[in-house]
Amino acid sequence: MKFFIPKAKDEKQQAEIYKAIRKFAAQTLGWAISDWRILSVRYRHNGSECLAQVGEHDIDGEIVLAILDSVAYVVCTPNRGGFRGDPILVGKSDTSDVVYFDNE
Repeated sequence: MKFFIPKAKDEKQQAEIYKAIRKFAAQTLGWAISDWRILSVRYRHNGSECLAQVGEHDIDGEIVLAILDSVAYVVCTPNRGGFRGDPILVGKSDTSDVVYFDNE
């Protein structure tokens, strides 16, 4: 699947939003963020299998804007790491599947 940011009006806006989300995550967490663009991560949380996927609702009911790769997977929604607040962190050892966007 081709990379996208939900509700962005065009590729320029997608790039700007993605850059801002990456910068905010790096500043908030103090971690380096890789360039990998992730579509989805399947993981275990409190004994349940969960799926975070860009453009879909997460476990808190918010739209996932981006998933970043760092020390852990960083799931960003509008209120959790996208524009404010702390992101959802998914430990790599809790992850069973990662799907990347197609290279462009």
